[in-house]
Amino acid sequence: MAVEKKPSRMYFAGAYVAFGIAFVGVEVLSFLYGVSPADPDFQGNLSVVIVGLHLLGGVVGGFLVAKRSLGDRLQAGTLTGVVAYIIEEVVHAVLYGWGVVGDAYTMLALIGGSIVGALGYDSQMRRLERARSGGPPPRPEGENPGGSPGEPGGTPPGG
Repeated sequence: MAVEKKPSRMYFAGAYVAFGIAFVGVEVLSFLYGVSPADPDFQGNLSVVIVGLHLLGGVVGGFLVAKRSLGDRLQAGTLTGVVAYIIEEVVHAVLYGWGVVGDAYTMLALIGGSIVGALGYDSQMRRLERARSGGPPPRPEGENPGGSPGEPGGTPPGG
């Protein structure tokens, strides 16, 4: 099991990963198109890709923080996304000016992606724990307890 160090360091590490994936992706795209990331046409034409990069970064950051977290994984994912968005706004304000890069969609993508990443890891751990403990016995093929009449394995009509 992973040992949780300082929660604040863990949240910042996940936030830097989440922000880094989005930031490097947007910078590479702007390099390929030969424009600044602050260019409104660039942002408008590639808004879906930019939001997708933020979502991907959020999922990866939230997953990694949830993996190291011993407490509430949903809270860890949420805080990671919020911190990543704050980092993004500060860095973009320094590089391009306040409010030029990033909007409500990128904020929702970072925070939502972090939550999805944390929930994905939580679901994976529950499934693994269930498999280790034996879990519920598998149902025989064709058996559907409580099925409606007419379904395979369901209660026959009138019986």
